[in-house]
Amino acid sequence: MKICYLTYDLDPKAGWGRFSSDLIYGIKRAGCEVLILKERDDGVEGIPILKRRLGIISSAARIRKHLKNCDVIHALDGYPYGVMAVLANLGLGKKLIISGIGSFSVAPLSNWKTTKLLKLAYKKANFIACISHYTKNEILKKIKLNNIEVINPGINFKKFYRPPVPSFKEQENFILSVGALKYRKGYHISIPAFKNVLWKFPDFKYYIVGNQDGGKYFTYLKKIITELNLQEKVIFIDGITDEELINLYQKAKVFVLTPISEASYFEGFGLVYLEANACGLPAVGTKDCGAEDAIKDNETGFLVPQKDREATSQAIIKLLGNQELWQKFSKNGIQWAESHDWSKITPKYLEIYKK
Repeated sequence: MKICYLTYDLDPKAGWGRFSSDLIYGIKRAGCEVLILKERDDGVEGIPILKRRLGIISSAARIRKHLKNCDVIHALDGYPYGVMAVLANLGLGKKLIISGIGSFSVAPLSNWKTTKLLKLAYKKANFIACISHYTKNEILKKIKLNNIEVINPGINFKKFYRPPVPSFKEQENFILSVGALKYRKGYHISIPAFKNVLWKFPDFKYYIVGNQDGGKYFTYLKKIITELNLQEKVIFIDGITDEELINLYQKAKVFVLTPISEASYFEGFGLVYLEANACGLPAVGTKDCGAEDAIKDNETGFLVPQKDREATSQAIIKLLGNQELWQKFSKNGIQWAESHDWSKITPKYLEIYKK
């Protein structure tokens, strides 16, 4: 069986690329032949042939020759890749799967320029695999579908887990966030929340690991830090290796990421919550987004209302102030993360391909 994937890139430094590479290489290890057509030339496997906006039509025409020898087309997100796949598949009759990943599986349904194309893609797809129930429900608000289900993404559990289960007392005094410096990641909420945490735990620091290319928002965050006098407490980190990231996961006391949903733009899932859990790190995330699938509320961490600084700080304080609770969440989190290892997720996709 040969599957053709359409995606942005396979760069594991970002959530999309990590999801794409882990899924594709998992399928490849299972014995399937794969062909990767991508948008960004990231220097690894795949043909950088895809273009968006006005390039969608020409991309569809260019990739037809690649699809002829494939059994299944799998577009990793609705727009633009699902649309490209449907247009390229006209007359070929290949089986088509679309992954509903996040904002670009929903937001184009509210744009008059793209809504008809994306609705066509969803209706023509044989199967739509959403990475979270939130993503699925947001799509269904815009279009009625019967060919849509949820398959949560996985992680490479062994890459992150280092036995034995960590001990609260051995962890270092800092909390950790991982994710690009974008408004929807909610750092303008978590930073002031951390200020509240310092009233009870004054010796803590806050490490934020993420791409800093979003200039205006990064500038805004640094302004908040200055106003709150947190220059020595909040540390931004960029450009580190996976081993360095895992080292931070394993030393921190609490993981926090407080995404914000704005219109049709939202956090689709949050692999970083599972990565933190795999390292035995309890997580704090927000409700009304894909984090609801990534965190088992009150078992592997806490889900708090969006934009609620007080609730965020209280969740962190509760974990830091209760060693028994922290230890319980740490153990639960490891088990939860292991249940999302790709060895358990890949067979679900293989079953879909075979059907």
